[in-house]
Amino acid sequence: MKTLLCAVMLMLLSCTPAFAWPRSQRGRSSTTPTATVSQSACSNNSSAQGVAEAMANSGSVAHFGGNSGHEGCGCGSTQQAAYNNCCYATSSMATVDVGYAQGRNGLWYCCRRYR
Repeated sequence: MKTLLCAVMLMLLSCTPAFAWPRSQRGRSSTTPTATVSQSACSNNSSAQGVAEAMANSGSVAHFGGNSGHEGCGCGSTQQAAYNNCCYATSSMATVDVGYAQGRNGLWYCCRRYR
């Protein structure tokens, strides 16, 4: 159990989003960073595959919009681990779209869309 807890904590720490100061705040004293994600013009968030590719390109787990239903995102060292780490993975909702992409950091990113 302790090993499992350590493995889960390590996975969560390796998949946390990066925080950056917005351009307008650089050099100013503020205590609250803002999460920023830059999305290239060629990213397509209309499918789970497009979101997975955008996460792999950014190196962080994030939602990129483009879906009116429930969406789960996750990452892991394998495709199956990323799939299992997605939000709502243990819910009874049916997965209707799924996408995988491997990032430059070697981690797999998964986006699942549910009905």
